[in-house]
Amino acid sequence: MINLPDKFKTKIINRYGKEGDNWLNSIDNIIEKYKKQFMLKNIRLVDNISINVVLFAESPNFGNIVIKIGAPSKTIISEMHTIKYYSPNYFPKCYYYSIEDKVLILERIFPGYNLSTLENFEEKAKVFIDISNNLLIPIENVKDKEQFLTFHDIFKNRIQYAYQNKSQYLDILWMIDKANKIYDKIYKMNLPKYILHNDLHYKNILKTEEGWKAIDPHGIIGERVIELSQFIRNELDNINIDNKYDFEEIISLAAKYYKEDKTLILETLYIYIIEKVILYIKNKDNPNRIMQNINVCKKILQYID
Repeated sequence: MINLPDKFKTKIINRYGKEGDNWLNSIDNIIEKYKKQFMLKNIRLVDNISINVVLFAESPNFGNIVIKIGAPSKTIISEMHTIKYYSPNYFPKCYYYSIEDKVLILERIFPGYNLSTLENFEEKAKVFIDISNNLLIPIENVKDKEQFLTFHDIFKNRIQYAYQNKSQYLDILWMIDKANKIYDKIYKMNLPKYILHNDLHYKNILKTEEGWKAIDPHGIIGERVIELSQFIRNELDNINIDNKYDFEEIISLAAKYYKEDKTLILETLYIYIIEKVILYIKNKDNPNRIMQNINVCKKILQYID
């Protein structure tokens, strides 16, 4: 039996309700099924799991592996559809997946430390850009487009939820209105669309013996510049956002290396974070986390306006 942290179980039930409770109760049976199927040994829970159950194990056929059991959402299904387009040069080998059980069995990466261990922002930016550019999948190369959500639909659904539940968002409705207008302007630019990783933060870029690789793609359709937003948001956590020189340096370097317009980067970052804030409030997330992201959005608006 795997002992899941109480904090994790509470988060799952808060987010998914009865479906989440049923999923939690099924975990041991799923693990036992794959333990027998692949003769797994030394199964252990990964520290600091977020939404999915992630385990390390040893397989006689594959060696050291990662088992990922997806939560009651479509994210892991999108991951399964996405990784078949990825090169093993930039993503761990996938040995097995089951859409029915929402289970992935992947190569375990060694040494496995993440991008945050690099102290220099320019070094991190170069690694990120190499990874992100090589994981971008032009939409015209995708045969099963209908399997993927779009950033447009995700964003608009989030906006609609906020408007339908205004009492939860009274203090930031003006920011949500602003984000909606900015996004409509960007969407009308009809920029090229790609399958994006869409969760390419520091902890999802890991060092391997062959180089750096990404893990945990969400797999959505959107504009290339969206991919940069999570990376910049990571770096903003490391600085004092009230220091305009630090903030400007990050945006300028991101624009330089990613070869995108600074205004477009700032506007996309703003709508990306607002979409997350709406979700965090909906899920009753940590108030400090919510306020931190709102303050970043206010800072961005000083430059956009």
